[in-house]
Order: sequence, then structure tokens, then C-alpha cells
Amino acid sequence: MNARVLALVIAAGCGGTAATPAPKEVTPVVPAPVAPVVAAELAVPAGAKLALVANAKGVQIYECAADAAGALAWKLHAPRADLFNESGAPIGKHYGGVDKGLAPGPYWEAIDGSRVHGAKPVSVPHEGSIPLLRLETADVSGTGVLGKVTFVQRLETAGGVAPKDACTAGQTSEVPYTATYYFYAP
Repeated sequence: MNARVLALVIAAGCGGTAATPAPKEVTPVVPAPVAPVVAAELAVPAGAKLALVANAKGVQIYECAADAAGALAWKLHAPRADLFNESGAPIGKHYGGVDKGLAPGPYWEAIDGSRVHGAKPVSVPHEGSIPLLRLETADVSGTGVLGKVTFVQRLETAGGVAPKDACTAGQTSEVPYTATYYFYAP
């Protein structure tokens, strides 16, 4: 090899025994979740920190029952949905206590076993979809990601609205919906 070719090979980093530094390991930076901007009715108290964001895909389950006047109407029975992180990986589930032998109301359960039970809903209509909500925590269990949650917001809803057709007592209907849930802790 002539001197000129050898110089080019070495300059290009292809020179036989020249040591190349090992690549440094880079720890990925995971950005903290960002709290959404919402209507005043749905805002959580100052100081509450966003702990988890979960995308939900499931159904709102309605049952046909008599209303206060005795007329048959569709009433919400319970939700049933799977929860996913922003990458689409499963992170938990959402269900109604009535279907699990628990106190009435909505529950969210993480795959780490922690759980939050929502209460005192405040809602804002969302045209063509189930309402947007803010719920306070009735109780929690477990030490995982949901074990210290104090507020839950249901935002970005699509679908899930009760059927409009007539119904027969005891009939049920599962209406698909999606939403994003925001969980806050102190």
C-alpha cells in the first residue's frame, strides 16, 4: 500500500489496529407527563401532580331499566376497558365495581395491582360522545402507580353514548368508546 492510500485509510478510521472508543451508554430521558388544559369545572386543585396518563379502549355497558317515572330507559351499568400507555403497551384495566362485587362506581386497576375508585363526578358535555369528567378518589389500594391517586380526569372521549332506541327491561347494550384518563397524586 502506498503512503497516500495508507494515510487515507487511517484518516477514515479503517486503519488496522487504531483503537476506536467504545460507544457511551445513553440513558433515555423519559419526559414527565404534561397535564392537559381543561375547562375550570374539570381542573384539579393546585399542587396535584400528574402521575399517569392512560389511553382507554373498551365499552360503556348500558342496561334497560325503569326511570323515576317508571318508563323504560337506557342507564349506565358500568364501563369495561383496557388501559394502554402512549406506546400502546397494556398498563391496566377499567371497570365498574358492580361487576366485581365492589362498592358502586368506576375503578382503574394497574398491572402492578394498585387500584383507584372514583367518586363525586363533575361532568362537561362532549358532543357526540360520553361527557368529560373529573372524579375525586373514594379509596385506593396497593402501593403501585395508582395507590396514591387523588383525582382522575376522563378526557378526549369518543363514542360510548347510550343507545337512543327503545329497550326491553333487562336488555343490555355495549357501546364502544375511547378516552384518555389522567391520574393525579399529591
